[in-house]
Amino acid sequence: MHHIAAIIHDGLPWLSFHSRTLIDALLLSGGTVGPARSVATRLGLPSRFCLTRVLRNDGLPSLPCLAGWASVLHWLWQWERHGVPLSCCSLRAGREPAAAYRLVKRITGVCWTEARAAGLGWALGLFLAECPRPHTVRESEATIS
Repeated sequence: MHHIAAIIHDGLPWLSFHSRTLIDALLLSGGTVGPARSVATRLGLPSRFCLTRVLRNDGLPSLPCLAGWASVLHWLWQWERHGVPLSCCSLRAGREPAAAYRLVKRITGVCWTEARAAGLGWALGLFLAECPRPHTVRESEATIS
């Protein structure tokens, strides 16, 4: 999973320390880190609202969406590396297999069979495309002038 985190960090070099740490934790845990309030506390942020602001300012999706992406990326990695079926991965994570299949469809837009065939690299590309570089004030002022 380390190489997935490295690809994400390289693809999104503007991420704050908090966002990078959260992505690493999500990837290591397979997408399960707990409720936003406790995640914010563990990251040293005062509230879940502050966490939401950090993610938005870094161009990242919400915590539930990030967790979904981490789960899907983890499952694809498990499939490509060890041939572990999605049903086994989801049961190990304490999830119902049907819910895992629906999550893959909701996150990637395709069913598990198509996502599996397209591969981890494809899914990483989709994730990176969903995280546009946020515009700073100076960048927006430069385009107006």
